[in-house]
Amino acid sequence: MNQSNNLTCMECGKKVTSVPTFLEYKGQEIFVFDPVICKLCLEKLCENYSIECANCGGTIPPYSHVGILKAGNGQSQYIHMTTQCNTPGNAFYGYWGKGTIREFIQIEACS
Repeated sequence: MNQSNNLTCMECGKKVTSVPTFLEYKGQEIFVFDPVICKLCLEKLCENYSIECANCGGTIPPYSHVGILKAGNGQSQYIHMTTQCNTPGNAFYGYWGKGTIREFIQIEACS
């Protein structure tokens, strides 16, 4: 754990005593290194911006790595990056943020 006197929460501006911020939310352990965020704000973000995994129906909290499945009508579905949920051949990956995908990439298949 990184401990510093200069860390402040990006949401509320209050002092954060250590990074990563840890929270257990709906049975999942969440560790957030970046951005720096306090536990109370992380819990609020989880309540407001978590999405449902298209494979297992479980919760995907903000600041999680996700697999991205192409659905009909140009829509995307998001899945956990676990061996249980990540389907073989899934070539799209990203980072779920505050209600939107961040750092979306496509992994090209080998020929």
